[in-house]
Amino acid sequence: MAGGPTRREFLAGLAAVGLSNGLGAPALAVSDGSLARGGAFRTGVRAGSPNPHGVTLMAAVDDLEDDGRLLVEVARDPGFATVVARRTVGSGARTGGVARARIAASVLEPGGEYWYRFATHDVDSPVGRFRRVRGADSETPVRVAFFSCQGWQAGYYTAHAGLAAEPDLDLALCLGDYIYELTDDTGPAGRVDAIGPDRDGFAQTLAEYREKYRLYQSDPNLQAMHAAHPFLAVWDNHELADDSPGHLHGKPVRVPLARRMAFGRQAFWDFLPVEKARTQWPGLYRKVTLGAAADLFLLDLHSYADPPTAGTYLGARQLAWLQRELTASRATWKLLASSTCMMGTDLAPGVPINLNQWDGYADERRALMESILANGVGGVVVLSGDLHTFIAGTVTTTGRSDGTAAAVEFLGGAITSNGLIDGLPPGPDRDAAARALEAQGRATNPHFAFLDLLAKGYAVVEARRDELLVEYRSPESILVPASPMRTLQRFRVLPDRPAIELT
Repeated sequence: MAGGPTRREFLAGLAAVGLSNGLGAPALAVSDGSLARGGAFRTGVRAGSPNPHGVTLMAAVDDLEDDGRLLVEVARDPGFATVVARRTVGSGARTGGVARARIAASVLEPGGEYWYRFATHDVDSPVGRFRRVRGADSETPVRVAFFSCQGWQAGYYTAHAGLAAEPDLDLALCLGDYIYELTDDTGPAGRVDAIGPDRDGFAQTLAEYREKYRLYQSDPNLQAMHAAHPFLAVWDNHELADDSPGHLHGKPVRVPLARRMAFGRQAFWDFLPVEKARTQWPGLYRKVTLGAAADLFLLDLHSYADPPTAGTYLGARQLAWLQRELTASRATWKLLASSTCMMGTDLAPGVPINLNQWDGYADERRALMESILANGVGGVVVLSGDLHTFIAGTVTTTGRSDGTAAAVEFLGGAITSNGLIDGLPPGPDRDAAARALEAQGRATNPHFAFLDLLAKGYAVVEARRDELLVEYRSPESILVPASPMRTLQRFRVLPDRPAIELT
């Protein structure tokens, strides 16, 4: 596994967003003899699963001298002058060295900002920040950023540096492919994934999946993003496993598919601050109320799906839950976190680019859109990933412009992963090819309001009671760790009709 940044390098990176111990937080004075000795926090800290019941805090700790416990501390200020929670937690021997603590909402104010850190007897972690979710009646606008597809070898997590610096976010959301169980993209020479006995980046055992997360989380920009914002995620196929035709590229399989899927799920729960929902297996889909402006619905598209064109995507129980909860929601905006694109994306009229997304489940998409229309559900906004392309458009009963619009969709570009024409060398010829393909794509798919094939990055959604504002953000390059950020496009949606305005 590639080595992580030194503590000095990590603290310097966090200083830009005001989250290092060097910015006023005194070192923890630890006298508890039960705490583990030694230790190193090479992959930073993470907070997530914020809901009305609390928030999850976690950190991976290495190089412990014994099996003692860790101290976790939560404060109202980055200097830790006003501590609201202090407790000890296990050092995570059963979960690959990841310690986690669930902080009860009873000590946190709705919408309040908090700072947290972990410590062994000898070493403090970096400091992280989170915001407790707002009350269901809060009229305050909600700001959510989303991203997907962060292949390690394809590039640096340059966009995450921009995301870490985004002001006043309530939540950062990963829409899938946080890791790639099988590495195939190429990028800068310094980004090599050599996990696995063949050193080919193909994780198949639980230990190898866990090593993937440690590799990815060794990136200081990803650490800064996690330290700056609370986090939620859904999985796509690469957190799990995929033996569909053409996916394996001839690489040898050492572990059966079902076991790899199980290992992928276990590592997801172990290394991300996402709690299992207790109401269903495997515990991914749920609703999170973010205030009066927005409800967030996390979807699981890989645990109940039939093969494409052969049946269900969500499964009967999840589909019924989603239809029921959308109808019952009183939030202005209903944000659907979908790991794949819901609107139709055709290469030629009537010829879908990819059936391993909602185009492969057209009947279920129609049923969902017709339910939204029949029940008068307004403000449905799909947030999606997977295609490594920035697209904005409308979702109709057919998925295309010949259907009735029921929702809008914002598809985010990859953080790093190679897109349709990334194999071409950078320069005017590639830019011209991209612009020509974009024009063809918009002509073939009139329900698209925006299409960009080249940019990498993330999106920021601001949900207000009277409007939804979306901004696509991109670094100039992902071939270097630091690069200026730019705005690709701004959008506006009104709650009374499923249409997108470019602003």
